[in-house]
Amino acid sequence: MKTKLLLLALLLTSYWVAAQQTVELNNNKPLTWQGKAAMGGYAPEGTLDVEKAVITIENGQITALVVAVDMKTLSQENKRLEKHLRNEDFFDVKVFPQAVFTLTDPVDLANGTCKLQGVMSIKNKAVSEEIPAWINITDQLITITFDAQLDRTAYGITYNSPSFFTKLKDQAIADEFTLKGKLSLPNRF
Repeated sequence: MKTKLLLLALLLTSYWVAAQQTVELNNNKPLTWQGKAAMGGYAPEGTLDVEKAVITIENGQITALVVAVDMKTLSQENKRLEKHLRNEDFFDVKVFPQAVFTLTDPVDLANGTCKLQGVMSIKNKAVSEEIPAWINITDQLITITFDAQLDRTAYGITYNSPSFFTKLKDQAIADEFTLKGKLSLPNRF
């Protein structure tokens, strides 16, 4: 009887381990960001590197996803603008070197569109965000592509915001910025 119980416990434990896997994502391409003028067509863009990304898949769902972005890698071809975006007027990367997205609601692991509901932390301000994403599953890879519209003012970044400074005219910078990316992991599930 003890042998049967031990065998059953081992079987259940191995099933649980097989049903849940946590994988650190690697070989991820840089994320792309884009800001824009509140008026007119000026829309600078650049890149940010993913510092670390970890995903947990359990019973056909993404149950955990944490993506850490290295804010010190914020780049833009105009080096003067890059320096300004890195300073205290915007992201203050010396004081806040990392931004983190943490999934709060499980997502079905299936091909197609989904919403990544979670908390984004930028400059130590945590804001609930719902990020549109697309999941593509092949025999080799699971790829999550996302396109987030974030309101910088929710994170305390108000420099030249038309919501805070109404007389800026052509100097106003839109409150929303875009963050796009693609995360890939080996399909071991």
